[in-house]
Amino acid sequence: MAKRLNAMIIFAEHRYYGKSLPFGNDSFTHENIQYLTVENALADFARVIDDMRIKRNDGPVIAFGGSYGGLLSMYIRMQ
Repeated sequence: MAKRLNAMIIFAEHRYYGKSLPFGNDSFTHENIQYLTVENALADFARVIDDMRIKRNDGPVIAFGGSYGGLLSMYIRMQ
């Protein structure tokens, strides 16, 4: 459907998961784990959206997901 609508689908990786370790091997220390919050995840996703809007300068953004991703998409709509 995205191709038909000339849309872009972006799946941003959540910090601290996969390859997104903000402090490398030290990401899970007591000092650094404090940045693994819902608020920071929302800020990360908002930054991705802003960057994409600057680069593409077009259209609406639709946030969606299931389970935790669905919760984040609801929170980003509320913000």
